[in-house]
Amino acid sequence: MKTGPQMNTLLQSLQAKVETQAHATEAQTQEMLNDFEQHLSQALSAAQQKIMRDMRDLEKLSEMIHDRTANQVEEQARKIRQATADLEESRKEWRTVTWKTMLPSYLVGVLLTFWVLLMAVQLTFPKPQNTTAETGLATFGLEGVTVSRGPGGLGQVLSLPRGVTLANCPIPNLNGGEVCIETAATR
Repeated sequence: MKTGPQMNTLLQSLQAKVETQAHATEAQTQEMLNDFEQHLSQALSAAQQKIMRDMRDLEKLSEMIHDRTANQVEEQARKIRQATADLEESRKEWRTVTWKTMLPSYLVGVLLTFWVLLMAVQLTFPKPQNTTAETGLATFGLEGVTVSRGPGGLGQVLSLPRGVTLANCPIPNLNGGEVCIETAATR
């Protein structure tokens, strides 16, 4: 079959349309690629900015947690130092109070022990008994009266000679401690 001028024109027209269509499709594809590239670039830029913001926020949060932890550690250390100082002060106060309250009791105990020991020594080694006659008693007919002291010097005992007896005192002594006697000279 022979192609005529009409067919050539139609072919040229079709070819021109295909070329136009191809250029339009190519331009449209290029535009779509450019739009995609632009959207991808914007998305990557937004993601990068988001990552940078998140990194800054994470860094700030990390610093804040670090500072808070450091403050808590410092506060705990301060409390421990304060408790240690209070404990030391309490210990010093306890020592002072103990010595102020216990020292007098201790001294009283030492003095009481010393006194008891001294009394025990005195009781163990009594003074020699005094058997000499009191001067001045002979004028009342009390020759031969001996005065003896008890163990450790506690009290006196009169040994009366014959003929001397105990008598009622003419004026009673309400405080006690006096003895009245009767002899041949005083009867």
